[in-house]
Amino acid sequence: MKRALLALLLALAFGAIHAQTSPVDSLDYRILKTLQQHRTPVANPLWVSVSNSFPLAVLPTVGYAVGSACVSDAQQSQTLLGYTFQSGLALTINAAATMALKNILARPRPWVAYPDSLVCLQRVSSASFPSGHTSFAFTAAVTLSLLHPRWYVVLPAALWASAVGYSRLYIGAHYPSDVLAGAVIGTCSALLAHALCSRKQSTAAAPPVDILLPVAQLRF
Repeated sequence: MKRALLALLLALAFGAIHAQTSPVDSLDYRILKTLQQHRTPVANPLWVSVSNSFPLAVLPTVGYAVGSACVSDAQQSQTLLGYTFQSGLALTINAAATMALKNILARPRPWVAYPDSLVCLQRVSSASFPSGHTSFAFTAAVTLSLLHPRWYVVLPAALWASAVGYSRLYIGAHYPSDVLAGAVIGTCSALLAHALCSRKQSTAAAPPVDILLPVAQLRF
């Protein structure tokens, strides 16, 4: 737990150091400019859709909660309830850290800082640092990976979270350092929640529940 908390604090410190408008000759700016020059009419709506998929981050929490209510086995129901708490806690920690940094550091969005050279495909009014879409996606992906360390869970989760992060760059909504910080904060939030819940449940461990529950165990 101490390591997870330290990692989150280091991520917040990283944000405090790097949350400033990037000069035109910086790597942040040059990456965005290059991506903007390689946009296509076919790819644009695709990456906007990927960017808008970040609310899927709440699906594991909702799914665990529904599963806990539907599974007939009391032990499995209790395990799923624990998963619900851990997933919800990770999202809460991430939201607090992300919103705090946005409000305190108030980094301008790229198109606001450089209106003559950078164009965003989907504008929002909040601060740029860190990327909230990315942080929530990585929180959900890492939480799923910790609870279900199987390749068919870890790989799709990692690919989706990474795609969300890339989409925020492609559409011009964030600097690369915003996205990197979002990925770090989301990952650290999931690790911290996992450490807290593992410590709490160490005296009452329950067997893991597969992410795909048998239909026969559900109450309709």
